[in-house]
Amino acid sequence: MVRHWRGVQISGVALALLGVWIGMGSRSTSLPPAQVQAATQLEEGEQWFQNYQAALQDLPALPNLQYRQQVRVSGTQEFTATLDVLYRADQSWQAWLAQGDRIRLLDSEDLRIVDQSDVFELYSVYVSNPEALIPEVGFRLGGAEEDYRVTAVEQRFLNEQPLHHLTLEPEADGQLRELWLDPDTFLPHQALLFLSGVWGEAYVLIEFAPIEEYWLPETTRINLGYGFWTLEGLSRRVFRGSLSIEHQYQNYQILPEAGDLRFRATQPPVDRPPQVVGFTPAQIEAGDVRSLGTNEDGSEEFSIGLTSEGSEALLGDRITAFNLTRPASRDALTQIDTLARLDWVGGDLPIYLFQFDTGTPISPIQPSNTRPPTRGDVFEEPPPAIRLFGN
Repeated sequence: MVRHWRGVQISGVALALLGVWIGMGSRSTSLPPAQVQAATQLEEGEQWFQNYQAALQDLPALPNLQYRQQVRVSGTQEFTATLDVLYRADQSWQAWLAQGDRIRLLDSEDLRIVDQSDVFELYSVYVSNPEALIPEVGFRLGGAEEDYRVTAVEQRFLNEQPLHHLTLEPEADGQLRELWLDPDTFLPHQALLFLSGVWGEAYVLIEFAPIEEYWLPETTRINLGYGFWTLEGLSRRVFRGSLSIEHQYQNYQILPEAGDLRFRATQPPVDRPPQVVGFTPAQIEAGDVRSLGTNEDGSEEFSIGLTSEGSEALLGDRITAFNLTRPASRDALTQIDTLARLDWVGGDLPIYLFQFDTGTPISPIQPSNTRPPTRGDVFEEPPPAIRLFGN
């Protein structure tokens, strides 16, 4: 039998063969049920990731905050510290840093916070104003949905709570690797980041918790491997090692809106939380411990106020504050404070990482103001340092 189809003669055998070929082609392009389900889950995961981005945008901006941060570091370096942090809505901050029996007041207005990848700027500040230098790195949990590809989706339990778990792969230089999202709000209970830079690589696991209407970090765990070198004269000095860094955040307090919230500079947290006072600039000068510079013998001199407006602190408190906060408690050329900046809800929440100890200064030519006096030598005063980068 021969059938006519649009002017073409096709035999019955040919029709049968054509049917077999069409059937084979349709079967070869169809996906097994398991693959169809996986593809559907990935599409759902992409929607969850979009919901996550939208949930971050809906969070209220960071308010004035006071909280305590505990730092523990182990590995090739050991370090422990407690910080009482005052974060202001304008992104400025202060922190009482207690390490052992020494306490220092850090103030973002007095510091030179330099991105850790800017080697030239780091070195320039190190040789010109080491007391003010703080290298920093950014922790970024945001980013557009096209910056990442969802590679796996599953339901996970975290602290007996069911969460959406997403595994992500960055399309460019994104830091996110995994997210544990609340199934109702799509806010992150946990996030895993991966950072890589000129100093090394790190995995960062951040856990969050609700504080009133805000969503704030509760713990941070960092596994860091570092490896870099610096010049020491005409030779290289190599730093290599691995660190385990753990941060815990406690005692969050939402502070009211105010003009100038500050820690009382003469009352460090000794047996009591630090006091936040809305000082005016004129009131700050009265009663503070202030450096007057170096005298002829090379010793640091200070002025200790005995009274301040609105304060009934005793002389003993002033003396205690002076003894605890004197600059000699830290060698800025070898004990370098490091900072992370958490890009969170339109603000930069400071995370004090730890104090990296280089053992000896890392400058090829040691700055003159750190050398011992050279009395009886050729020079009455140490010659000025040669600065390789910047001023």
